[in-house]
Amino acid sequence: MRSKFYLVLLGVVLLTLAIVVRSGMLASKNPGEPINSAMRAAMAETSPQLSSADAGLIRKDFPTAYTTKSGLMYMEHDPGVGKATPRIGDTIVVNYFGRLLDGTPFDNSSAHGGPFRVQVGVGKVIPGWDEAFLTMPRGAKRTLIIPYWLGYGDAGNPPTIPPRATLVFDVELVDFH
Repeated sequence: MRSKFYLVLLGVVLLTLAIVVRSGMLASKNPGEPINSAMRAAMAETSPQLSSADAGLIRKDFPTAYTTKSGLMYMEHDPGVGKATPRIGDTIVVNYFGRLLDGTPFDNSSAHGGPFRVQVGVGKVIPGWDEAFLTMPRGAKRTLIIPYWLGYGDAGNPPTIPPRATLVFDVELVDFH
């Protein structure tokens, strides 16, 4: 008698569970977003997002930009020559003009006396530059749109670069060795 009771009870529990799951009555209002606030905060740290204002400006000003898995965006203006690209540790020679997303200029290579020379891929420049230049052949020209997590991060680089700033660079890879 007792085993029949347990079987019926198990059947009722399974039926109830099936109805709840099938109907979605306990589903989250925002699927894909964790219900727990601590989990939402943790996910925001591991997968940062652009502000809606920045995302809107980028869609408007750079509608054909290609986006990499990391979030780096770029528009190719000149593919350059050859297939060879810099390797980690190579020294690159680059002309650049940097501005904020709103167009405010903050730096350029000509203000420092000409092309900028630096080792690439070893953390001597912002992560967005390391990623971009490792994929460019000699003579390539691109506009890089660098989200804050591949630029100067949450803190920025005051006073010229505010916190969480999206950066735009017009770059030309002159040479590497």
